[in-house]
Amino acid sequence: AAVLEPEGHELRTFTRPDAALDAAREEPPAVTITDFAMPGMNGLELVEALRAVSPDTTFLVVSGQATVEDAVELMKHGVVDVMVKPPRARSLRRSLALALSQHELAAENRRLRDALRAHRRLSGVIGTSPAFEKVLRLVEKVAPTDSTVLLTGETGTGKEVIADAIHELSPRAERPLVKVHCAAIPATLLEAQLFGHVRGAFTGAVRDRHGFFEEASGGTLFLDEVGEIPLELQTKLLRVLQTGEIQRLGEAQPRRVDVRVIAATHRDLEDEVREGRFREDLFYRLHVIPIEIPPLRRRGDDVVLLARHFFARERERQRRDDLRGLAPDALDVLRAWDWPGNVRELENVIERAVTLAEGGEITAADLPERLRAAAASGHGAVEITPDMTLREAERVLILAALERAGGNRKEAAARLGISQATLYRKLAQYGAAGERSAE
Repeated sequence: AAVLEPEGHELRTFTRPDAALDAAREEPPAVTITDFAMPGMNGLELVEALRAVSPDTTFLVVSGQATVEDAVELMKHGVVDVMVKPPRARSLRRSLALALSQHELAAENRRLRDALRAHRRLSGVIGTSPAFEKVLRLVEKVAPTDSTVLLTGETGTGKEVIADAIHELSPRAERPLVKVHCAAIPATLLEAQLFGHVRGAFTGAVRDRHGFFEEASGGTLFLDEVGEIPLELQTKLLRVLQTGEIQRLGEAQPRRVDVRVIAATHRDLEDEVREGRFREDLFYRLHVIPIEIPPLRRRGDDVVLLARHFFARERERQRRDDLRGLAPDALDVLRAWDWPGNVRELENVIERAVTLAEGGEITAADLPERLRAAAASGHGAVEITPDMTLREAERVLILAALERAGGNRKEAAARLGISQATLYRKLAQYGAAGERSAE
């Protein structure tokens, strides 16, 4: 410190490796100069631990005990120089200058990789409609943070694609993205899968096993269909979000984890809270940054962009070089359908069409009968005239959605992008005609 402070460097000194690690998590250093022999962990262990939390930091090690083998191992782990203790002032200044230069190079490389990754990821997210552009703007804002994100929207709208984009645009992109489909794991196994367990914690636990939270350490955990997590397990998830600590089944000592959580659900969690099926405190912990993914029917000509994207992918996958593209009549049919299954339904329709098409392009005849019939009958067209009041136009839209859903209020609410409670309230306002249409 006495040698380097007059050079204008900002220095922080620590007597314990763990204190240096804690400080690095708050403010990553450009260069770390460390002793090799220390209580608790040696210089190599500190280098590995610091690199996990501060990948651009460069290292100098001083030692009076390190062997040639130790020095070689340190160099393999990216240490810039290993100096004999105490180092000469001139040698220390020279090594520090080299370490700072390498830090700046590493930081610049990371910035270039991040910019390239951002371009690549967002260029793979298809959509230019105002509703979807709003989502993308939110993604770009929240991705660089560690804030918890809650993705909502109907089944098939592409919540997992948005979770991928948030992770890829974040500083955690080079760490794991672990995806957990909460509805696909039996409730009796979900706790052990999320938090891990120790040997003997339950019948069949023959060895220690880390859970998804530990697997995602340093990266992102995507909890898909988080609304399906049982109430008793919601309490433990809340504790992790509050404390950053998990507890393996059968283990008394908590473990710290550094994980960014992205959750997704097709349910209206506020309704679930009112019904007592979801904890209110957990809802607010997850609801830090809510992003609603619009249904495909609200995304205009994104249907065409997505259809062409899926067509190009399927033509290559199925080696259908004989197919030139999507004919205008096919695009008209795709535009007319209101896509209750959203992007996933469109993807399946295009895969089927590429598989079965016999001509040089996909025409309306290659699409499913239900789509062609809907387009022929004008299904999907709702007449709103300029002389209607807002209330009248709203009534027409709601009753049309109920008709298309065959009277199923849950499906009608989903098509309209509103909660069932809001739909019931609107129908009550319309009186007997609205109620009869809902039967």
